[in-house]
Formats: sequence, C-alpha cells, structure tokens
Amino acid sequence: MSSFLIIADKDGRNIPSLAAIALSIRSKAIQDSRCYLMNGGAVESFFIGEDTPVGSIIGTLSVNGDPEDESGNISLKLQERGAAVGIAPGTKNITLLRVLDREEKLGPSSVYVNVRCDRRHTADPSFVIPVSVRVWDVNDNAPVWSGAPYRARVSELSAVGARVAAATATDPDQPGPHATVHYSVLPGPHSEYIKFLHELDSTLVIAKPLDYERVHNLTLHLRARDAGTPPRYNDTTLYVEVLDADDQNPKFEHEHYVAVIPDDAQDGTELETNPGPIKAWDQDEGINAPLVFSASGPGAERLRVSRDTGRLAATALLLENLPLTVVLKAMQVDNPDRYAMVTPGVTAAAEQKEIKFTRKEYVARLPEDAAVGTLVLTLNTSPHTDRPLQFYVSERSFLEKFAINSLGEVLLRKPLDYETAATYYYQVMVTDGATNDTASLNITVDNVNEWEPRFRYPLYEFRADLDSGQDGGNGQSGASAGLIKVGQLDVYDGDAQDSVTLTLRGLHAPFFYVNAAGELFLRGEAVASLNTTVLHLVATAHDSGAPPRQSSVPVAVHVSGAGLGAEVTSASASGVLATFVVALVLLALAVCALLIYICTVRRRSPKGGPETTDKLSSGVVAATSGSLQSVSAGATTILDSTSSLDIRQEQNNVKHSQRGPGKSKVAPSPPEAISGAERTAGAGAALMSDHIAGAAGRSGVAWPSTVIPARVKKLSWDDNRHTEANERDSVAEATNPALAEHMNLTVYF
Repeated sequence: MSSFLIIADKDGRNIPSLAAIALSIRSKAIQDSRCYLMNGGAVESFFIGEDTPVGSIIGTLSVNGDPEDESGNISLKLQERGAAVGIAPGTKNITLLRVLDREEKLGPSSVYVNVRCDRRHTADPSFVIPVSVRVWDVNDNAPVWSGAPYRARVSELSAVGARVAAATATDPDQPGPHATVHYSVLPGPHSEYIKFLHELDSTLVIAKPLDYERVHNLTLHLRARDAGTPPRYNDTTLYVEVLDADDQNPKFEHEHYVAVIPDDAQDGTELETNPGPIKAWDQDEGINAPLVFSASGPGAERLRVSRDTGRLAATALLLENLPLTVVLKAMQVDNPDRYAMVTPGVTAAAEQKEIKFTRKEYVARLPEDAAVGTLVLTLNTSPHTDRPLQFYVSERSFLEKFAINSLGEVLLRKPLDYETAATYYYQVMVTDGATNDTASLNITVDNVNEWEPRFRYPLYEFRADLDSGQDGGNGQSGASAGLIKVGQLDVYDGDAQDSVTLTLRGLHAPFFYVNAAGELFLRGEAVASLNTTVLHLVATAHDSGAPPRQSSVPVAVHVSGAGLGAEVTSASASGVLATFVVALVLLALAVCALLIYICTVRRRSPKGGPETTDKLSSGVVAATSGSLQSVSAGATTILDSTSSLDIRQEQNNVKHSQRGPGKSKVAPSPPEAISGAERTAGAGAALMSDHIAGAAGRSGVAWPSTVIPARVKKLSWDDNRHTEANERDSVAEATNPALAEHMNLTVYF
C-alpha cells in the first residue's frame, strides 16, 4: 500500500511532492533478467565436430538464472520434440542425443532448436532462447574408388607416357584437405612399368617400355590417400594385359648346322643335322606366326628344303658335288620383313670327325683378388680343327663372372669375392657345328685377407664405479673382486673365416683384461695401486688371415668410487703443487732476463757531457778512414772502405747545450760549398770523394741525384726541447753541384 503526500495549489489542484515521486518509482516492479543471456546476445551458438560421440555435452547455456530442481529459480526445456540435442534436467547443459554428420549420411549437419525458459514463482510468460548447433568437418571418410578394380590392355609397342587407364577416387568429406585425393602406385612386382601422371591426377601412364616376351600380365596395387590428419586411404588393384606385337624376328634353335650325308645316301634321302634338327620359331610368343623355309646361294638347287619344317634332303647332284654350304631362310607367313637365316654346311660322313674335350672335368683355383681379365684355365679340345668352335654354359650366371672365347680360354670378367661365393660349378658344351661334347667346370675361389679388423667406434670411453663393481668370480664384489667389468669392445672382420684376437697396450694396460668376446675388465688387485682417475690404454685387434692385419683404437676409462683411497687425491695435489712451483720458477727467470737486458741497454746508451760529445764528433770525423753507413728503418747500407767521405770538421760543428748540467747536444754542421777551383786543385778537405765530382773514383760508386735533397736537416741527439734559434740553426741550404752526375746507389736517411 503506497502512501502519497498531496499538496494543493491556489487553484485547488493537487501537486505531488518530489518525495512522493521518488517513492513511486522505487515501488515499481524491478525488471526480471533471469532468462536473459549473460553476454547480452539473443542466440546461443555451438560448434562441434561430426565425430562427437552421442551423450557428449555440446555446451552450456549462459543464462542468468539457476535451473536446479529444488533451489533453482528458472526451468529450461526444448520446445521441439525428437530433436538431435536435448537439455539435461536441472542443468544448463546441451547434450547430443543423435549422431551428427557434416556429409548428412548418418545424421543432420546442423541443428536449430528453441529453449523455453520459465521464471519460477511468477506468472510472467516464457522466454524463448534460440540455440544453433553447427557441425564442422572431420576427416572421417576415406577416398572411394570409382569402378574398382581396374583392367586394361596395352600393346608392348606403346611408348613411354602413353595412357593406360583412368582410376578415379573421390572423398565424401567436405571440400578441402580432407577431400583432396593423392594417387600413388604401391611398390611391388612390375610397379616400375606403370605410374600416375601426377599425384593429383588419376590418369595412369606407361613409365617403362613393355616387352611381351618378358612379362605378359601386370598386377599393380593403387592407393588413394586424402590430405587429412591423420590421412585416410583406400587401396585397389589394376590388372594390365600386355599385348604382343610383331617386333621380333624368327630365331633358329642353333646358329650353325652341319648336314651329314651317309655312305648309302640316295636321291631324296633326308639328312641328319648337327648339333640337332633344324628348328625355328617366331619370337613373338603372343603371335607365333607360322614360318616357311627356303634355301638360297650357289648350289642351293642341289639341296631340297622342306617348306614347312626346314628339313634337308639330298639330290643326285648333291651326292656328286661335296661339300656344300647354302643359306637357309625362315620367314614369317604374315610378314615377309620378319625372317632369320643360317648357313648349314653339307659334308660326307667319312669326312666328319667328332669334337671332344680332352678332360671330362676341368678344375681351377683362383684367389679372390685376381685382376679382371685373368686367364682361369683353357678348355682343350681334340682333334684340332680350323673350324670355329662354340662353347655353351649350363647357367647364364656364368657370364656374370666369367667369359669363354673361341679358343676355349676361360677369362675373369668381374672381380671375385670369397665372402659372396666360394665355388662355381657349371656344365660346358663345345660344338664345331657338326658334333659336340660336354664337360664339367669347377672353379674354387681362395680367400685372401682383404679386410683389417674394424672397431665399431674410433674411440671408446668407459666409466667404472668401484663401489658397484660386478662379481669377480670369487664371491666378492666391488674393488675387492677379481675382475670388474668395464665395457664391451666391438670388433668385426670382413673376411669370413678370419678370427680376431684382442690385445691391450699402454701404460695402464696391466690393470685390465679383455676376453675373446671383447669384454673389458678391470683387475681387482690393481685398484689399490691406482694413482689417477683416468686410465688410458690402446686396444689392438689382430686377425688370423694371411698376411695378418691389425687395427687399434684408444680406450679411456674413468674410475670413481671409494676404493680409490687417498693416494689419488694426494697424487693430484702433488701434481698441482709441482705445476705451481714450475710456473713460479719460469716467472722468476723471465724477470731476471728482463732486468739484465735493461741494464745492458743503459750501459750502451750515450750519456751527456764532453766525453760523449767528443765520441760523437770523432765518430763523424772517422768516416774518412772507415766505411760509410746509412741506417733507415732497421736496414743498413755499407759502402766499401775505399769509398769514403772527407768531412771538414770545424769548431762550430760541435755545440754544447747550456740548458742544464750533465746534458749536451751534438749535431754535425751543414756542409760548406766548395768552389770549382778547390775541386780541381784538391786543396783542403773535400766534401765528398772524387767520384762525386765527376772523377773516375776509387770505388766506382756514385750517389743518385734523385735521393739527395736540396735541404739537409742537422741531426740532434738531445730531447725535443728546441728553441726557435736552434731550429733556424739546424736547417741550412746545401746545394750539391754533382747531383746530375750521380749513378745508382741509394742511401736512406
């Protein structure tokens, strides 16, 4: 019940006061937001994968109210019946009730429902919240082949790159990586003949030339794989039938035949041929065209040839004219361009001599390092004949290692390897075209020590813990055991029958033992004498081959544990102390040497006073009898003693400095100009020797004009404290009249 204070104006109208207005506003019902979404939106949206299992919680409605059964203030439920999603009672959770499928094969790809929210304890109308559930694609489908398995027929003459078939696969997933199909031919027999044009193209093409005589049918396995993560794939089979084409000529069974005429032969007698009956066939097995035979060449009319079989028969003319050689031709009926020829010879039986091996078994031994081209042995035959002999071997593998020429010489074609094959056994046949013989061939390969032992690692480094050492075989363990296992030395020899023996060398080798299996042990009795934590030794492997070979590796063993005792510690401390003492001694020697050098330099350096001035002055004057020296940048040029300079010494050449006691300054005066008369007469002391003035000279050496400057600065041995007067006195003009006559001696100042 609200109360209002009424105030009347002068006209009698009632005017509410401000307090009444405020009380009225406060007393109005506050707006109810229990069914509103917290984020202020009008629709709730959820995204899930299509592989989400049924019963999973898709999401939670973000309404402000609480839908719990007892203490809640709202209630939530779906308006739609039979929807794929639902709301768990008393919660805000949206639950998946049916399978969802982005491809809509197993269920809908999206769900739109309305959630009705009722405010409890009020008569307000329900509030509807739209809910959208969308499904994103998951790689849940593998590619599917269209029309698999596949069959194709291809001619053996088809070129590389020719189309064979189109094997197409599709992926039901949504367009994108999950639906992108990659094609491939799985590795297997004959997989090198067919390939896909591109991994994204379903066209199959020929990758290698086909040959019907080698393979008639191809069975290939194809795979279609999508680009999902993880990828899914599907396999199928391609059957290819290779069609034979007429690309082969006929072939005779033997390359040469000899027909023998018996002594009682008559006109029409069928002749026997060696090494067998005449036989030919079409090498195109799929076509196998019929053949016709004919004879040509000089004297062919004296021999009858069966058109269908190629058998030979004698005529009256043949019996009178022997021997005879003709050309026998076998030609395809359907294609005259396909034919084969041989040259059979015809001779009398009395002239026929059988070819024979001199032995029934040939044996040879050959070292495995024999060079290619080595003669293994010779297959001798008798009787000697001028006709070419042909040799045949029972197995084609013979030609992989050996070869036989027409003289019966067996030669090595490729290198041998004892570890691969130690013996070779074959049957050999020889024929002269008329007769033949067989023998056995046995070749034994002798082993050669080709390989040196090889360790698995170039350096072995082990760690041995004396506290956890293994049992040494006497019931004890650790440092007190007989042997403590350190590690394993793995060594291998490439020669099959060689055995390897390991030995140890080095300073610490007596501390260790290695057995035949390569296991390295530390001797227990040696632990007490250890004086270091790192033990070095060299392991050497010797093989039993001839000549024996060996190889070595360094081995380092780090030893730790209480068994080392205090000896190692004391030894380490002693080593550090010795190193420190040596360093101090070296430092003291270096300091002494430096002091001696400084004293020596000071004794040699000039000192101030009249004595020094006299020495320096005399050094300048002494150049008249000594050799001239010019020193620059550490290099000295010495002139011959016979080539001297006569320096005119005057009293003003020596100046004494009055700047302080015990100090003096000495500098040579600039050279004075000499007149031409003085040079000619030779009066007085000359400035330079006579060869400078153009005379012949005693030394034959002249000063080059390009290196003597027109201005000469006097040298000073005093410090840098020069006055302006001293500077003016130290520089004078000196012009040498003999500059143009200098030759080729350079002196640097």
